[in-house]
Amino acid sequence: MQLLIQSGDLGPSWFHVSLRALVLLSKSDSLMKSHVIAEALGVDTTYIRKILASLSKAQLVTTVSGRYGGYALSKKASDITVGDVYRAPGKGQTTPYWSVPKTGTEKMISMILAKAEEQFQSVLNSYTIEDVAQQAHLFGS
Repeated sequence: MQLLIQSGDLGPSWFHVSLRALVLLSKSDSLMKSHVIAEALGVDTTYIRKILASLSKAQLVTTVSGRYGGYALSKKASDITVGDVYRAPGKGQTTPYWSVPKTGTEKMISMILAKAEEQFQSVLNSYTIEDVAQQAHLFGS
């Protein structure tokens, strides 16, 4: 499980930066340069490039190299779920239950976390980048 957040928390930096970058790209009619995205989000250009590379590898973002290049969504904002973004970096580090000293609780803890992760991802899958972008204006963005 990668995200355990409190009310009002944006979660891990990579996650909220990814979501916010995708919303920016969804509102753009042309390719966006990484430095423009970084400036709008208040993050380092190198950091946004790493995030965009991860989103590109997950086929959520298209990358065009060169002087006139930039970034764009690979598909419609309504077709990209928040769950897709959550899964974009790949599998996080987990601890297999068989790799720790046995106390008899490992399988139960594993089952609890698997169920929690399933429900968590179900919620994330119920929202799209378009949903996030449409609601942004309600909160002063």
